[in-house]
Amino acid sequence: MLGPSADRNIPRSKKRCSSRFTADSYVYLDASVMMNSELKAYSNHRTCKRCPFLSTDSVRHPLPMALSSFLPRFSCLLFSILLISFDIVTAKLPNSAAIDCEQLHHSQFLSIQELDRACLHRSHWLKDLEARRSTEFLQKMTDSQRAYLSNLESCIGEKCRTNCESAHEKYGINCYRVRREILRPNPLRPKSIRKEYRMLSDEERENLNKAMNNLKQKMIDNVTAWDLHTLIHYPDSAPGAHWGPAFLPWHREFLRQFEQALQNEVPGVSLPYWDSTLDNGLPDPSDSVMWTDELLGNGNGYVKTGPFKNWDTNVFMPLSPVPVKKLYRTAGSRQQDRLLTERDLQWIESRSNYSELTFCHDKTFESMHGLSHVWVGGFMFVIRVSPNDPTFYMHHSFVDYVWERFRQKQQTREQRQNDWAKNTCNERHAPEAQMKPFKLRNIDGLSNDYIDFWYEYEPVRHCTKEKSYCDSKYLFCDKEAWRCRAKVMIGGLCKGFDNTDICYNSQCIENVCRFVNGTSPSPQLQTLPHLTEMVWAKTLLLSDGDLPLSSDLASVTVVGHRNVTVHMQKNVQYPEIPGIVYLPLPKPSAAISHKVYLEAKDHYGRYCQSYCRNDTIGKYQVCLPELTLKMRLDDKASNISFTHSFLSKKFLDVDLSSHPRHWLIQPPFMIFACHRKLVKSQNIMDLANEIKPSISHDDYVWFRVIVARRPGSDIDIENSVVEVSDLDDSSDVWTSSVRRAQSAYDPNVIIVRARNPMVVRRGVSVQISFKSSNRRIQCPAKCTKDSGVVDDCDGIVFLHADAERSEEKIFNADQSILQLLGWKMLGHPSQWTLRLPYLSFYC
Repeated sequence: MLGPSADRNIPRSKKRCSSRFTADSYVYLDASVMMNSELKAYSNHRTCKRCPFLSTDSVRHPLPMALSSFLPRFSCLLFSILLISFDIVTAKLPNSAAIDCEQLHHSQFLSIQELDRACLHRSHWLKDLEARRSTEFLQKMTDSQRAYLSNLESCIGEKCRTNCESAHEKYGINCYRVRREILRPNPLRPKSIRKEYRMLSDEERENLNKAMNNLKQKMIDNVTAWDLHTLIHYPDSAPGAHWGPAFLPWHREFLRQFEQALQNEVPGVSLPYWDSTLDNGLPDPSDSVMWTDELLGNGNGYVKTGPFKNWDTNVFMPLSPVPVKKLYRTAGSRQQDRLLTERDLQWIESRSNYSELTFCHDKTFESMHGLSHVWVGGFMFVIRVSPNDPTFYMHHSFVDYVWERFRQKQQTREQRQNDWAKNTCNERHAPEAQMKPFKLRNIDGLSNDYIDFWYEYEPVRHCTKEKSYCDSKYLFCDKEAWRCRAKVMIGGLCKGFDNTDICYNSQCIENVCRFVNGTSPSPQLQTLPHLTEMVWAKTLLLSDGDLPLSSDLASVTVVGHRNVTVHMQKNVQYPEIPGIVYLPLPKPSAAISHKVYLEAKDHYGRYCQSYCRNDTIGKYQVCLPELTLKMRLDDKASNISFTHSFLSKKFLDVDLSSHPRHWLIQPPFMIFACHRKLVKSQNIMDLANEIKPSISHDDYVWFRVIVARRPGSDIDIENSVVEVSDLDDSSDVWTSSVRRAQSAYDPNVIIVRARNPMVVRRGVSVQISFKSSNRRIQCPAKCTKDSGVVDDCDGIVFLHADAERSEEKIFNADQSILQLLGWKMLGHPSQWTLRLPYLSFYC
């Protein structure tokens, strides 16, 4: 390999086959971006007659030319043998796809399921590498974007800068940053002290949040600076970032550059780490205070609380059945997932050499790193897009910290900087390969300069018998294990930690962190919009196990021109599902539609994630808590059931078009899960199916009859009398004026009375007739069968408790719902249907 100090003025015949550069000042070529002609010209200039084997091919070899100055005259022969041997070795390196991940060695420390999941993630990474996913949101990097990233990784030391500029000036080539010249950008700037996130002071955390949000808002040619950092982590940008020995050094440099970007926004800020072992010992790690508004924000769904709420992402979340393009998490939502443990760290620190931490020697460590990725879920679940979540940087800062603990414990200073894995998996992970997209070699990521000059880690002090407290308000002392652990948010589980300070701003009562007496909020009554300006809709709030919430402190806020907060219906009646909340929404019209946003909180004030019913597949899927209200159902309108009638709102999402025994209740279009686990659609359906109508034992029921005027008829039907005679009990005759019996919504429908077939087990037969001035009116009758066929009939109808035997299916004893009989009020009002009565008369 040749250095920039080559002198073109030396005659070719007198050039020596050596270099004045030591191993500390390598300059490497980015051969992948050089044309063959450039390589040839460069090679011809540096070729020695004494060593004719140093031709174009020698440029790619990582053997220091400085060695040749110490060799005897037969060194050319020996050197050529070495180069040929290196060619043979590198030619046999398999490509990534050829490696059978499942057959790779492991130390039997992780479960088969955990290892298989890592292999699955590796296959996703390789597919994304082949598909060049980065072009999905950035076709070509602009000069401004390239300059921003280049500035973060530019070589720092004077020697490095001089050598690079010299090489570029003389040969027109790109040079890598010089090894071991990773110095501080400013000697006056102190090293960063990376602390555990919960150990930051309020001011330090506020500065970090500010810096991160600045990067998220800083636009560089229509792409945020944050997204540019995410782009670097894509497989086609960083093919050696995962699944091999370059994994750790690549991320070390990646984090260094990201930390520098943060410091450019807010000087003095440091990148903290997330020690997930502090959360792992809790009854439910997803209840950790880490996932609250004060720290990282909620972990159950769209991130709607905390410093990173409502963040957009550069791409849709992979593997999601619905489009998700906002920051999203499913922290601890699956029973089989877990975080890192203290036992995991002990395994890492007990390895004897670097090789044992690399994928093709032992796939345990990189698979172990993926556990927290999977546990957090959402964008963190897919490695390619995981930097969309700030949690990524804190998790990898911890991985880097654990690696450094291994280095300090198991390696000498010389080993820390030079030991590489024997099995490099493929050429992308070779020690001398470019650490793409950076102008470094992979092995440069082992440099001691990172810890010497850039940053150091501050460990968490765990409690002891002498000092039985923790140094953060977010941690408590577990005196059984003498370890500090994360505190639990209000509403979280605290079982097994009696007489400890496990609950954050709350107390452990009956195994749950609850408000201290007198500190819980009270429901606030609010004035609703004028009834003529609004419609009613339903939603449902769920607690653990997809069970209904049962507290009137739980609420939903309708966000719009005027925010309105409504609370849970504490006492429910049929057909209401427990956990129901009625939403006052702006009334749409033919010309005006409305878009509203909802914010749901449980009785502890915790965020609840919305799910919407997909009627095509019959399942609930995650959705944004947004509703679009329109008079007609189109591709933009929400398929939510709503009504302007206060009395009718109870029967939204109910099918009243069948026999009373078969009334159908459907859960609302949008529901809110206030727990931390994945919602199971069948659980929600079961909640509705469990609501059964009570069998009325009243003496009488009511049913509908159509009475229409024939064309040309002069009968004053509205002022006539309807008579309903029981054919099995001559004493039971019901009469009423037609006008009085008319439905409030349809004058052609009257509602009449008969004995209750649920009481009269054999069924009830009644005959309906009409009179005017005490004279019977001849009104031909038609009967509508279940099949839809209409036949002539004699005006007699049979009602029975068995739906199969009953001619008229629709009847009820509750007079408050008579106007709704026959309606199927499922989904959007424009999709509602009305079932016709069995009997129709034409007078």
